[in-house]
Amino acid sequence: MLKEILSPELDGEVMAAVLVPILDCREPKIVMIKRGENLTRSAGHVAFPGGMREKGEEIVDTALREFEEELGVDKRKIEIIGFLKSQEVREYNISLSPLVGVTDEREFKPDGREVSKVLIDSLEKVLKSRRIMDWGPGFECARELVWGASSRVLEDLYMRIVLKYGSIEKFFTILRGSYGSG
Repeated sequence: MLKEILSPELDGEVMAAVLVPILDCREPKIVMIKRGENLTRSAGHVAFPGGMREKGEEIVDTALREFEEELGVDKRKIEIIGFLKSQEVREYNISLSPLVGVTDEREFKPDGREVSKVLIDSLEKVLKSRRIMDWGPGFECARELVWGASSRVLEDLYMRIVLKYGSIEKFFTILRGSYGSG
C-alpha cells in the first residue's frame, strides 16, 4: 500500500540520499538512527540512514551504500519501493532525496562512530505523534524528537497517506486487513 503513494522516480538533482527503512511486518516499523555525537554534521540528531552522493554514483546506490555502512545490513536485503519529495538540510544547504525501502532484516550492527543508537518504532505510532511546532512539523520515534529535514520527510509521508486514505487511522486499518472503524 505504501508503494502506491510514493513517487516512482527522483524529483530532481540532489547531493545526498537517505533511506526510510520500513520493517515489513503486519505492524510495520520504521528505523531511524541517532547520529554519533562526534560527527561534523548533525551530531546527535535523529535521522534516517544516509549521506553524500559519491562521484558517478546513482542516488539509489548512495542510499543503499549508506544504509549498509551505518547499520551493518547487506544492501541486497532491502527493496526500494519509491521516493518521497526531495528535502534540504537547511543548515548545510544540502539537497537530499528520501527513498523508501522495505526489509525483513531485524539485526543491525551499527557503525559506532556514525550511529550512537538505532531507533525502531511502530510506523503508525510515529506518524500519529505528529505535532506542529514553531519551526514546523515534529514527530517522535522511540521517545526521541524528530525535527529538521527528517521531520519534513515524515511530514511528506504523513500527508501522502492522509490525502490518499483520509486519515492515518484508516490507512493502518486497511493495511491490517480490517475494514471496521479504526
